[in-house]
Amino acid sequence: MTELSGLLVTVAGATAEIEDSTGQRIACHVRKNADTVITGDHVYWQLQSDGSGVITGHAPRKSLLYRLENAHKRKLIAANIDCLLIVTAPPPILSENNLDCYLIAAEILKLTPLIIFNKTDLLDTGQCDTLHARLNVYRRIGYDILFTSIYQPETLMALATQINHRAVALTGPSGVGKSSLVAALTGEARVRTGAVSDHSGLGRHTTTTTRLYHLPNGGSLIDSPGVREFGLWQLTRQELLQGFVEFKPFIGECKFRNCVHMHEPACAIQAAVAAGKIAPNRFAHYQQMYQTLIHEKT
Repeated sequence: MTELSGLLVTVAGATAEIEDSTGQRIACHVRKNADTVITGDHVYWQLQSDGSGVITGHAPRKSLLYRLENAHKRKLIAANIDCLLIVTAPPPILSENNLDCYLIAAEILKLTPLIIFNKTDLLDTGQCDTLHARLNVYRRIGYDILFTSIYQPETLMALATQINHRAVALTGPSGVGKSSLVAALTGEARVRTGAVSDHSGLGRHTTTTTRLYHLPNGGSLIDSPGVREFGLWQLTRQELLQGFVEFKPFIGECKFRNCVHMHEPACAIQAAVAAGKIAPNRFAHYQQMYQTLIHEKT
C-alpha cells in the first residue's frame, strides 16, 4: 500500500486529523504499534478504502515540546516548533517567578521565547509604567517583549509580523487570553474563548485538545492545554544554570569548581549580582529553585 506524507493537525488518543500535500483534511487512526505522534508531526500514512487514513509513523523532529508530569514521565505536546510565546496578563499584573519557569523551559528545550503581555487595555498609565520597569530586567538580558490587546489592532499586527513564517506554540496560565489571540491571529472564528471566573479570579481554560492553525502570511501556531505550566522536576544543576541566560558569562569563573552559587566565597555569579550585572530577583529565584530541586532529590 502506498505510503503518503502529511501534517498532523490534532490528535486525541488513537484518532487524528492530518493535512495532506494538497491541504485537504483527512480523519486518521494511529496504528497501534506506531510511535507516539503529536500535533506538528510530519507523518506517514496510508489511505484506506473508506477515505480515512492510518498513520504509520513520523519523520524525524527538529524540536519537541513537552512537560514533565512527574519525576519520571514526559508528556509530549507538540513537534517541530521554533518559538514559544509566553503569554501573561492582568490580573495579576505579573509573576516573575512563573515567567522565569517558562523561560527556563524554553532555554532547556532550545526554543526561542517571546514574552507577550496581553490585555494591556485593562491597565492605566501608572500600571503600564510600573510594568515596563519590571520587564526591563528581561529586555536587558535579550528577551523580546510585546504588549498586546485584541482591542488594539496595531499590537496584533506587531505580533503577527514577529511570528510570520515561524512555527510557534502558546503557553501561559488560564485567563490570559491565549484563545482570543489565536482567533485574532489565525482568523479562526471557531476557536473557543472564555471568561475569567468571578469566584476564583482564574481563567476557564478553553482549549481542550492540542491543535495546529495556519497563520495567514505563512507559518503555524499551536494552541494546547498541555503548555499552561511546566514542571521542572529532575533538572540537573547544569540545566538550571542554562535556564538563566545572564549567568553564562560567569559560569566557570568561581574560585571553587563545585560552587553552586548559593553562599560560597569567591563566587563569580554572586559577585556579578553585587556589581549589578545580574538582577537580584532573578538570582533569588535561582536560589529558590536550586533549594527546591535539592529537596525533591533527597
